[in-house]
Amino acid sequence: MEQITATRTGLLRCRTRISLAARGRDVLKEKRDQLMEEFRRVADVVLAGSGALDRAATEGRSALARAEAAHGAEEVMSLGLATRREIPLQARTATVMGVRIANIEYEPVGRPRIGRGYTLAGSSAYIDRAAEGFESVVSLLLELAAEELRLRRLVDEIATTTRRVNALESVVIPQLEHEQRTIQSVLDERERQDHFRLKRYMARRAARAEAGP
Repeated sequence: MEQITATRTGLLRCRTRISLAARGRDVLKEKRDQLMEEFRRVADVVLAGSGALDRAATEGRSALARAEAAHGAEEVMSLGLATRREIPLQARTATVMGVRIANIEYEPVGRPRIGRGYTLAGSSAYIDRAAEGFESVVSLLLELAAEELRLRRLVDEIATTTRRVNALESVVIPQLEHEQRTIQSVLDERERQDHFRLKRYMARRAARAEAGP
């Protein structure tokens, strides 16, 4: 532990450190409040996205079942293999309240009917609706994944900021205030002793003056 310097300079230095620590705590609290606001916004987006994804998945499965009923499961699987492709993803970093968060960017998932890889003659409206349904599922899934990444990063940063606030409030500032009280107590005691010695000196001087030469 750092040795306490019981001087006026040490007292001023301690008061300055308390002021800086309190200011840092207030800045961190403001940052945490802003992060919490962003967290609530993103959480609402994730919640709504989860509901939309569930609905899209249900509709996609229904469309797939109708397509299999009309064309047979093997033919639908064959057409599905013909439509397979990779979806390039690119992560870019954005800054939110000083926090670096990865954003996922990707090309539109939906494709026109003639761009899916199967012939028009070999498909039908059932196939098209099933394809559209699962393209919607993949698109929503990517959107949700991006928002969940943002949410997790916000959760981590809120936890880190809260720990720093708690450390300043529960450890740093109380220690500095204790140090300030200790220094002030020592200085006050010195001042009382100096005052007592001065009074005693003045009393002795007055006594000598009365006694004469």
